[in-house]
Amino acid sequence: MLKRIWLHTIGFVILGSCSAQGQSERVFSVPLDDLKTWSEKVVIPVKAKITGHSSVHGVASDCEMHMGATLVGYKGDPVGWVLEPMNLCLEVMPDQEIKKTSDWEVLGDKLVGTTVEASGVPRIWPEHLKVDPKHKDSNPAHATEVHPLVTLSSGPKSFDFGPFVFAPEGFSGIKPRTAQAILTTTRVHVREQSGMVEITFESSQIGNFAELQVTVDRDSIKDIDGSHAMDGTAVAASEEPSDVHLITVTGSAVNDTIASAKKGKKKHVTFDSLVLFSLNPETLFAAATNSHGKEVEVETPIQLIVYGPQQAQ
Repeated sequence: MLKRIWLHTIGFVILGSCSAQGQSERVFSVPLDDLKTWSEKVVIPVKAKITGHSSVHGVASDCEMHMGATLVGYKGDPVGWVLEPMNLCLEVMPDQEIKKTSDWEVLGDKLVGTTVEASGVPRIWPEHLKVDPKHKDSNPAHATEVHPLVTLSSGPKSFDFGPFVFAPEGFSGIKPRTAQAILTTTRVHVREQSGMVEITFESSQIGNFAELQVTVDRDSIKDIDGSHAMDGTAVAASEEPSDVHLITVTGSAVNDTIASAKKGKKKHVTFDSLVLFSLNPETLFAAATNSHGKEVEVETPIQLIVYGPQQAQ
């Protein structure tokens, strides 16, 4: 018997229908054509109309500024997106001599109501399928994000956020046992009909950032327009490793590390890293193309966006 629950806990939120085993079910949809593009790229270009923005969060939260948006031509359900540049609380705006988080917030004010050219990682993660009434402009109902945001252009101004993709000291994300639960209990099914892919996400937990030990299979590393995609495993809380897909973003230090590993002799490379949970567009798309209107389980549904080990500031 299914029942509706609302449970708030530090670091994560569970919303949805739960079975007796404690699994939370979330359902949303994305266009098949978009899913195909995301399966082939690490960083994608978008045109986004900015609807609002948050304040710049402190390091202990995520050090980001969230910008709510709608994407030109996007027809998923929910339709909202959020654009998230990393580590703005630690970075100086170009051409400014003194670091002030208010500089980024003033930029956000100027962008609201405009359409910008941007690029970044298409992150699929159904944590916020319902509208947040207090922050509906900066955090609309969404299952899709540009996270991390890599570039943004508005009129004559342009920003390169690639070097901002790193793990700052003082931010570790969710607890290890929560991260391990996401790795081991998440089950995803897809069903494609008339060009739309319905995605059903079930997990006992949900969260965003976590510190994990990741192991990369060197032979699987692919260079995709300067970013990298690869297969490997991840583990938290000294448990058994889980199979995952991993990506690193062009312009980041950890992306350079993976490029060096690809040229190295070690079959497997293991390191501790801050990661951002996402669903894996490659396996989502593969399952959707085999759906033929029926529900299909997705193999290796988790993708980790890798930020690297903590950096002292």
